[in-house]
Amino acid sequence: MALTRTYAVDYADGADKIGVDSTSTGGVKKIDADLTLAYTHLTNLQKNYTAATRASGSVVGMINHDTVSDKWLGKDNNGNWVGVGGLLGDITMFFATSQSYTIPYSGKYRLSALGAGASGAAIFTTTSGGAATGGGGGAFAEIEVYLIAGDVITIVIGAGGAAVASSVSGTGYDGTDGGETTIHGSGSTAATALNMHAGGGKAGLKTVTNAEAKAGGAGGTATGGTINATGGAGGAATHLTNGAEAGGGGASGSPFGTGGAGGSAISAGAAIIAAGGGGAVNGFRGGNATTAVKCGGGGTGGNGGDDAVTAGVNRLGMVIVCSSDGIVRTSQSVATLVLVGFDSLIDPFRGLTGGGSAGNQTVSLTAVVGPGAGGGSPNAAGNTFFQNSVCGGTGGCSLAAASGSLKVYLGGGTGGATSTATGPATSGTGGNGLCAIERIG
Repeated sequence: MALTRTYAVDYADGADKIGVDSTSTGGVKKIDADLTLAYTHLTNLQKNYTAATRASGSVVGMINHDTVSDKWLGKDNNGNWVGVGGLLGDITMFFATSQSYTIPYSGKYRLSALGAGASGAAIFTTTSGGAATGGGGGAFAEIEVYLIAGDVITIVIGAGGAAVASSVSGTGYDGTDGGETTIHGSGSTAATALNMHAGGGKAGLKTVTNAEAKAGGAGGTATGGTINATGGAGGAATHLTNGAEAGGGGASGSPFGTGGAGGSAISAGAAIIAAGGGGAVNGFRGGNATTAVKCGGGGTGGNGGDDAVTAGVNRLGMVIVCSSDGIVRTSQSVATLVLVGFDSLIDPFRGLTGGGSAGNQTVSLTAVVGPGAGGGSPNAAGNTFFQNSVCGGTGGCSLAAASGSLKVYLGGGTGGATSTATGPATSGTGGNGLCAIERIG
């Protein structure tokens, strides 16, 4: 850090913010526009002044300009130079593969680890069918820590649970666990103390036994963060002969807490062909099916409809897939649409505000999913051109035809896949893990 311009900020003229430039010999002068803006962000710095000291022109804070990073810095109450409010905050850096990263500047950082989601189970059995539960969502861990330039952050990214396919009648497969994402460090004491683990979700299960109930895969668990949020569980399912029942995938954990569970598929009476919706962040689950229905996914503001194709609302309570900023982000491969991603590159895991998708949709533009939300149970087998959004789970898929639940981009678990007619029944790939590093001070 090269501190070449030091200012003692005061209110000597009662209105304009002025100060002493340490590189000049001209004494007190009016601070330039950048420093004036910086001063307005001094919410966490030493500003011990009253109306009386302001009127008298007493010094109320110190600001330095770091010429290496071109950032404004101020002293906190422990005497450390830290970033001045939003002026020092940088766009989040995402790490989708395992690697090491060297901290370029001393400052306060937000580190986030997202575990990978698991895949749901898959079972195809001619006529008699089967049940397949959803995979669990990955965990989430977050910490804010002061790091020193030169500290090394070691990142290991968990892989999403691999898809499974049942192509031979009566031969099904449990899903695949998601991998763990970890963050460790070396260098300073604070970096060395980093020991963040965001576990992957657990696999969905299958059965062909009449009246047998199977639980959905458990959500991953997290340790080492100030926030440690468990992933949502996959949706459960109970098989009745001649039925096809599939639970939805669980959402990942997030700063809002435990991820929403995938919806269940448990008949209230006779055999059904039905599937639960995918879970959403903020604890909202996918719709539960007790009748022959393909349920909607949870939204970031509400659950998916039970025994209904209705999707959960977005964070603003609107029945729409768009995020709170009004933008529709979709995984569809269409040039005229905004593609899937976070709502914001600043504090991205809190920028998950989309609505869920309705159930009983074909793989088309009508089935888009908002960030953080769950997918509805589709009425057609999934494919690589239609994938769930970030951190939400996908709905289960149960058909009297080839079936397939959709894959997830990041963190969420996928729904189970079942068929009573022709194969294959294929579950989607769970969402991969992710690491995010954001300089916040």
